[in-house]
Amino acid sequence: MAMYQTEAVVLGARNWGDAGKMMTLFTKERGLVKAAAFGCRRPRSPLAGGMQMFSYLDVQLSEGKRVDTVRQCLLKQHYKKLSEDLTAMAYGSFVAEFLREFLPEGQPEPRMFAQLLLILAAFEQRNPRVTALAAVYQLMEFTGLQLHYEHCVHCGKKIEGDAFFAASEGGALCGECRTPSAKPFPAALRHFIIGLRDFDWQQGRIQISSTQLMAAEQLLLTYLQELMGRPLKSLAFIQQLSMT
Repeated sequence: MAMYQTEAVVLGARNWGDAGKMMTLFTKERGLVKAAAFGCRRPRSPLAGGMQMFSYLDVQLSEGKRVDTVRQCLLKQHYKKLSEDLTAMAYGSFVAEFLREFLPEGQPEPRMFAQLLLILAAFEQRNPRVTALAAVYQLMEFTGLQLHYEHCVHCGKKIEGDAFFAASEGGALCGECRTPSAKPFPAALRHFIIGLRDFDWQQGRIQISSTQLMAAEQLLLTYLQELMGRPLKSLAFIQQLSMT
């Protein structure tokens, strides 16, 4: 079996067999990869420390017919908040679930991988709710699922001021192209979402309005639920935390 080395972020891990895990890895060179980590739940396993959610790794894998196999790993970065803070963990899980659901396996996305590393680092310093929302708006741009906000998706006219919005049409609509299902799309909300999408994690600051934050969340979650036909499972985790 062919061996390969790559950088990877752990996006999913579930127990498998007596002492192993089935891993979902987002790799720099091969995109989303499913891999078995045999024996990693044993305390003395050399894989034990790396096979945890959100670990950033150098990993060696061997190709398999159905799934690959993790042979070795070196932990490059441990994100403390994502592993110890329940709120950061919940919102991080939302980002991870989005990627697991909407990324095809085996398709390299090196720019997306680099963006994800910036996002994971941001969870250590920034508000996790805002970080997760901005993260998914940004990562959508790499998936082909992105919505459009600057120009009318029907006629191409530049949007100025208030407009209308229909996710089923692909985003913003001008008044002349408004469809029966389109909802009002205030300029303030449109600019807020664009700010999230284009946010520079290394230099920027986000001006937060609770009203715009909730509206941007609702727009995104409604769109994702329509695509999936069900809510994301991670939302139940987030709801539980908000009730405690």
